[in-house]
Amino acid sequence: MAYDPSDTLSDVLRRADEARSAKTNDWASSLAAYREEAASKERQRSEMGAELAAMERVETARDDLIDTVWVNDAGSVARKEFKGLQAGEDAATFGDDEADFIDFGGDDDDVWDPSEGGFGKFIEVGDDDIFEPREEKSRGIPREMRCFDTAKIFVKAGDGGDGQVAFRREKFVPQGGPSGGNGGLGGGIYFVGDKNINSLDIFRKKVHHRAEGGKRGLGDKMAGRNGRDLEILVPPGTIIRDSRTQKIIGEITKGGQRVLALVGGRGGRGNASFKTAKNKAPMIAELGEKGKEFWAELELKLVADVGIIGVPNAGKSTLLASVSAAKPKIADYPFTTIVPNLGVVDRDYERMVFADIPGILEGASEGVGLGFEFLRHTKRTRVLVHVIDCTSETCLEAYEAIRTELELFDAVLLDKPEIVALNKVDDVEATERALQMKEMFDAQGVTSHCISAVTGEGVEELLGDVQAALRALPPVEDEWEAEVAETGKRAADGKSIEEFEIEDTPYAFIVRGDAIERFTQMTNWDYYESYKRFARVLEMAGIDRALDAAGAGEGDRILVGDYEFEWSKDRRDRTLYESFRQRQADLPGAARGSRHWPHAA
Repeated sequence: MAYDPSDTLSDVLRRADEARSAKTNDWASSLAAYREEAASKERQRSEMGAELAAMERVETARDDLIDTVWVNDAGSVARKEFKGLQAGEDAATFGDDEADFIDFGGDDDDVWDPSEGGFGKFIEVGDDDIFEPREEKSRGIPREMRCFDTAKIFVKAGDGGDGQVAFRREKFVPQGGPSGGNGGLGGGIYFVGDKNINSLDIFRKKVHHRAEGGKRGLGDKMAGRNGRDLEILVPPGTIIRDSRTQKIIGEITKGGQRVLALVGGRGGRGNASFKTAKNKAPMIAELGEKGKEFWAELELKLVADVGIIGVPNAGKSTLLASVSAAKPKIADYPFTTIVPNLGVVDRDYERMVFADIPGILEGASEGVGLGFEFLRHTKRTRVLVHVIDCTSETCLEAYEAIRTELELFDAVLLDKPEIVALNKVDDVEATERALQMKEMFDAQGVTSHCISAVTGEGVEELLGDVQAALRALPPVEDEWEAEVAETGKRAADGKSIEEFEIEDTPYAFIVRGDAIERFTQMTNWDYYESYKRFARVLEMAGIDRALDAAGAGEGDRILVGDYEFEWSKDRRDRTLYESFRQRQADLPGAARGSRHWPHAA
């Protein structure tokens, strides 16, 4: 408010009152606007909360509708009482008695068709609207089954120890010469069979497995200690695969068997190894080779003498419990057994291992009822005992169906000796059916026995034939040795540094080759002599000429393994030393004096 000398006192007071009133009005309007904005945000939050709650109620009602409302009986759909759902504008009701679809009031996806057995949507095909069911996600493998016979773990071999740069400094010994020792070897990864382990559940919480790295070399030409090998204990019957290539690395078939999966990295050489007649004081050492790593997929195929197969609830677990000390879960409903159970039977000073394999359904060879997970266990057994539930009127059809599934999964399974166990003959009706089927099997030349797994009737005779069948088989031969013969060496062992190829990419020229990549990785770039050695190797191996032929120009990027550098045809010591000093200046932290080029000014 400007002051005017001609104004009277009343004018000054009037203008002051007007300014004070305007200021008050501005503050009040600002407060009102703030309150209105806060109220608007609160309304938006409330509406969003109500919408989310409504959506949740709709989904809950849909689940209830799927699980409890519709009952499909022999193709007809019967409705149960449903009180409806009110969630905003969405409503779920039954409509009239003749309705086949229920619209939830949302998108076309929100339609329930009892004849298709789920939610879906209508799609236009010409002039017609066709109902397309929504694809349901597979429930996957149960945790007990997944942890029992499959696992995926990360394994890494130990890194090699670094070489040391050291010189002998001793009284009365002038010019003692280099004395840096070599680094130790990294530890390897071994898979070892352990008969005390019967599942892969131990890998559920421990996924990463790393072997110990080698120690670095010391002065006085002392080599570093080798890293300790890591032994991973697995149950017999475990197959080890590379998850990326799906190549079988090895198979554990018996306890105490060792399979070398990864060999440890090679230790770097110290400066004592680089002493020559021309260079009596080398200032160079190598880094240790990095240990290889990969994700391994473990699959357990039971190693058992006898596999007990059959449809669900046929009495397989009861038979295993009657012939051995095993205590499998037994109940009067299908799929009581979801993981195979093992039992040991001692008879006439001989030991037989029985495996109770979970029930197999028709269509198991196509994955029905976890068929793949169950059928593969039959491949590791030598004799099959097929248990038939004779109380069922369709037991013969079930037997033929399982034989068909075995053939579709792997025809080799039909060549295994098979003994049929006609179970549950403690029932009168089942006994008559079992005797009729035994006559049929005898006519076909199939060994069969009428048994009762509950009372033990006929079980001893069954065991006698099983033992005779095992004695007639040849001894088990291990065929895994030829597959794992190549795992005992490193990727670059036996490879020449002249074996390489050049790939021209938009980003850089990539030099690929196991030997040159290992040489580059083990080069210690903290020493100037390493630069000169690397340049000599590129020239002697022919990589320089190959890059020139590929069109590499001054300043182009060159990639060798994880190392990247700019291409230059200038190989003078001055140029190499300038690049070395530039790299040292770019490194974080202070440079170490012992790593400077000893002849630099």
